[in-house]
Amino acid sequence: TACASPIGSPILVFEETLERSTNIGGSFDMAVETAGLGPVVIRGEALYQKDVHSPVFDRGVLATGDLVGALSMDKGNRFKYVLGADITALTNMMISAQFIQDRNLSYIDSNTDWDGSACTVADGANCGKYTADFATMHMSNNFNKAEKNKEFYSLFFSKPFGASGEHRWNNIFMFEENGGKWNRLDAEFSIDDDTQATVEYNKYWGDANTQFGQLEKSSNIQVGVKYSF
Repeated sequence: TACASPIGSPILVFEETLERSTNIGGSFDMAVETAGLGPVVIRGEALYQKDVHSPVFDRGVLATGDLVGALSMDKGNRFKYVLGADITALTNMMISAQFIQDRNLSYIDSNTDWDGSACTVADGANCGKYTADFATMHMSNNFNKAEKNKEFYSLFFSKPFGASGEHRWNNIFMFEENGGKWNRLDAEFSIDDDTQATVEYNKYWGDANTQFGQLEKSSNIQVGVKYSF
């Protein structure tokens, strides 16, 4: 809801609620023997979501001064899937490539005003209704519009090292549609059978209006110790 403050500025209050959704998914994997790459593992995962909520923004309603009515959380359906391939190269280094897509089956991109009339050139940016990007929308990017089908690509490397291969390093690079990037490099050091030390570097960069790019200032280094008993 919105109400007037003592000094006349509007205050927007968000109320969090718990909503039920339905998720149905599955996965598969299979090995294919090739002459050049040796065995290649092909795998995939899929998830169908029913009645999940997404932000919907109406520019025409906002132009009338109704901030509460302009932004709503609407129920819809989504389909997400991952396709990947894994190979082993350079003796014992695993290389994995993935394609990830998030399809909004209830995507909205309407070129009509709040009263049902078609948007005109004179309306400019004060007209139209669309699904906003949940992860990045805010006032400074004009409530960023979401992609109907959002895609990610990743490349992962993992290799043991040490006298007997007791340690391991891993690196994953992920590219997000529209220019977001994330790279994580980590190493695991086995001190003994029960103790493991870890060090990890996360780097985010790219377009500021993407899920990864907006986190550039949150790039970080993490260290830790894990003890099993």
